[in-house]
Amino acid sequence: MTKTLLSTTLLSMLSVSLHAQRTEDKIYHYSSMDAMRNGVYTGDITVKELKQKGDFGLGTYNFLDGELIAMDGKIYRIATNGSVEEADKRRKVPFGSFTFFKKDKSVTLEEIKTVDDLLKKLPEILPSRNRFYAIKIEAIFSSLTLGGAIKVDEKDVTGIATFMKTRPLYKKQNIKGTLVGFYNPGYAGGLDLSPFHFHFISDDKKAGGHMIEGNFSDTKITVQLDEKNAYEVILPNTNDVGYQRIWTSSQAKAQY
Repeated sequence: MTKTLLSTTLLSMLSVSLHAQRTEDKIYHYSSMDAMRNGVYTGDITVKELKQKGDFGLGTYNFLDGELIAMDGKIYRIATNGSVEEADKRRKVPFGSFTFFKKDKSVTLEEIKTVDDLLKKLPEILPSRNRFYAIKIEAIFSSLTLGGAIKVDEKDVTGIATFMKTRPLYKKQNIKGTLVGFYNPGYAGGLDLSPFHFHFISDDKKAGGHMIEGNFSDTKITVQLDEKNAYEVILPNTNDVGYQRIWTSSQAKAQY
């Protein structure tokens, strides 16, 4: 009788565990924005490994050697000169957010003329401002400014805020593509940009980068939302020199 009860209990626990695994819809986040704010630009996870963590996401490469955008299962690298290539599977990443995008709902916004208009309106359509969301927006821009990255010296520990002041800018006209991004509540500002972090890639895969500003060709914008119920943070291995240093205080409200 005892063995039967024990077996039943174990099976019940296993069933609950398997159900939780099936229903978990999470963001996989590697390292933190505060790490880069304190000049930590190395990680040990590869592009190949990241493809197991999601088919949608953004980030950068070791030593800021290009911007990263993941969409439809492919991971791209935007080089300093603005060119786009599919990233080598051996490249390593010091920072990024990834998920398997599954649209929960679509919302159409009216009278959205600029990127600023979009960023002001987006919080109003979120079911909760205290949860995480993956956001996908397909749009045509009459003009768009994207930001890139310049590879830094391996020993340089200058915070990312300084580098972003002189980052390369790519100005595009009449371009169609997809915004890949995340909504991060204020309490997560040390992990990622808050409230929003967006990267862009064109439909022809010839242009991409960090979204800075722009004007939409059509003022009606459809936003795809994917609400997440879990957020997994993984840190680089314990031998990472950057994580052994003492960091300054967080700049959780900073935007780049």
